[in-house]
Amino acid sequence: MRKYIIVLVLFFVISIFVNAEDSNPILSAMQKNFARGSLSTKIQVLQDSAEYPDINMGPLYGEALDFILNNSKNLASDLSARELTILVVRLSGINGYNDASPILWQLFNTYEDEQVQVEILGSLAVIAPNPMVIAELNKWLKLQNNRFRSGLVVPEQVVSEAVVTLGELGDSSSFPIVFSTGSAKYSDDITYKANIALKNLGGSYSQSLVEVIKNSVPLDKISALNLAIADSEMPIEEKGGLFKMALDIGLVVKVENPQYEKYIRELRYSAIRQLSLLKWADASELIIEHFNLVILEYERGISPKSTVLEAISCLGSIGTHEAAARLTLYLEFMNTYMENGQGTDLQISLAVMKNIGIIGDSVAFDDLLYSGYLDYPVSVKKAAREALNNLKSR
Repeated sequence: MRKYIIVLVLFFVISIFVNAEDSNPILSAMQKNFARGSLSTKIQVLQDSAEYPDINMGPLYGEALDFILNNSKNLASDLSARELTILVVRLSGINGYNDASPILWQLFNTYEDEQVQVEILGSLAVIAPNPMVIAELNKWLKLQNNRFRSGLVVPEQVVSEAVVTLGELGDSSSFPIVFSTGSAKYSDDITYKANIALKNLGGSYSQSLVEVIKNSVPLDKISALNLAIADSEMPIEEKGGLFKMALDIGLVVKVENPQYEKYIRELRYSAIRQLSLLKWADASELIIEHFNLVILEYERGISPKSTVLEAISCLGSIGTHEAAARLTLYLEFMNTYMENGQGTDLQISLAVMKNIGIIGDSVAFDDLLYSGYLDYPVSVKKAAREALNNLKSR
């Protein structure tokens, strides 16, 4: 019983303090003056509130934000109302009034004034992150990026502040949108701010790049791949997996706009170069699929010969039995052409012989041996003999 009484007393004491804080006479007086005052008086009340940093003025700011939102249509063209809005938005941020997030976002969508929107974003950046606001800001920025890419005019000053705000809020869900903003070529300033913001966002950096390559527009896919290529700190395992995934995307993705097809091909070409450098045998199946496709593209005049040579080199670098078998099948095709007197491309023939020799798989023995009896140029026959010798020595 005694313990129960003590608990009640403590609860009573705590309640007194809480109620005292909630009913602070200075706060109460300011709320009353704000409610009954003119716009100029309301501004003065908010300015005076800054003189009491030890008092929680959140309820006053909430009242002020509600007033502005509820009267936004009538106050839209009033300069004093604009001043009031900017003031309460700033004070909400400075004083860490976290409950302001939802209503600040409502104000952002209500006011078309870019300066007011910038001020709102600045305050959202410094108060506690709100998941709903982050999601809505992501949607807003994605819409601006789409509009900008379509040639429409967008509020670039607000876009710039939105990038900074998302960077400060630090949610990984913003990565694809901020990345897209940085690659949209708004301005050097926005690109710089986007790159800074990306480093502040949560989650795995390499996984975030993977998501961009999977889900973003073709140009963003290439930009994300280039970032991974340039990142000297990314672990090799993560890089290899990312390049493999990029190649896979380049092989399966379909684009509605034909002009984007060249970007998807470039995604494949770039991924192949990197997989070749890493000798990434885990991607063997995809590399063979790419080789098949690039040969077809070359024959149709879509892809340059250099991409065929790179694909052959990549097969040689990974050194798998499957890669050797595919090159051997192509050698058989070349031999058939030579038998029929049609000839083959010198550079491609040399590359096939060389990379079969690099792999050194005996699957190529018969076709290498037979190529020596055909009317290949001397340099190709020499390359075939060297490859054959490499097979014999294993």
